[in-house]
Amino acid sequence: MSHGGSSWAEDVGLDFSDNSNPIGPPRGFAEAVEEAVARRVHERFPAHLAEEALAEYEGVDVVLFNGATEALLYAFLELKPRRALIVWPTYGDYLRIADLLGVPARLIPPWGAESAGPGDLVVLCNPNNPTGAYLPRDWVVDTAYRLLRRGAKMLVDESFMDFADGRSAAPDVPVVKSYGKFLAVPGLRIGAALFEIRRKPPWRVNSIADYAIWRIGAEGLRDHRRATLSYIAEEKPRVLAALRRCVPVAPSSVHFHIAFSDPPPGVKVRPLDDKGIRGFRFSLKSPRLNDALIEAICKPK
Repeated sequence: MSHGGSSWAEDVGLDFSDNSNPIGPPRGFAEAVEEAVARRVHERFPAHLAEEALAEYEGVDVVLFNGATEALLYAFLELKPRRALIVWPTYGDYLRIADLLGVPARLIPPWGAESAGPGDLVVLCNPNNPTGAYLPRDWVVDTAYRLLRRGAKMLVDESFMDFADGRSAAPDVPVVKSYGKFLAVPGLRIGAALFEIRRKPPWRVNSIADYAIWRIGAEGLRDHRRATLSYIAEEKPRVLAALRRCVPVAPSSVHFHIAFSDPPPGVKVRPLDDKGIRGFRFSLKSPRLNDALIEAICKPK
């Protein structure tokens, strides 16, 4: 079963292709959404108070958008690249946005950033999707400064940073981010730029998401990250130990991994043929669902 980003209208069953937070939304988030609807905030414009909560959580200014795709679009418009050098393998929307804006793009390996010249924009996903590899903050910032000396820039997508025990490159490097996966509410479309966007649109996030994040607040977000990291640290070793008795599984800094085999029958995973990888990405879920994945992968063929 291939990955396609399941909608609310589909009955997917066992879906390990979706790399949303395995512990679900923050405590009280569903109630905050219900409260927002009860207060009819969707009938009025957003107050952008979620930006204040997220800025306190991140420790830097945050400009919210309706999803990371919109944040990436405005980041490209702000940085005005002559050419995009995209560290590969990675998320496919960077290529799509470059094409949409008429920006020539080239795929490069991580060490290929040294080939950047004046006007180039190196686009880096850190932690990487789909590999889960994390590059330390010092490496990212040092590389970005070297690029600046050559007239190039770096843009870092940190959509999965909250799943890793790592540090953001902001505010030293332009950063974009999705919160939909961390909050496990991809349908609310919550993305952000962690740097100044001068020509941003006036209404950049839906009012329900704006209200719910404001109600959860920075401390609620910090609690959610602690709970997320605790669950991953506890559950991941168990799942990997079981799976590695059956298939090779690559290490990862986050909650999703690449398994080097054919996709198992009966469950939905993310095949990686389009990334040049013979294997598939799977994401941790609840212990019960993880057991179903182990059975699907390890049962005798």
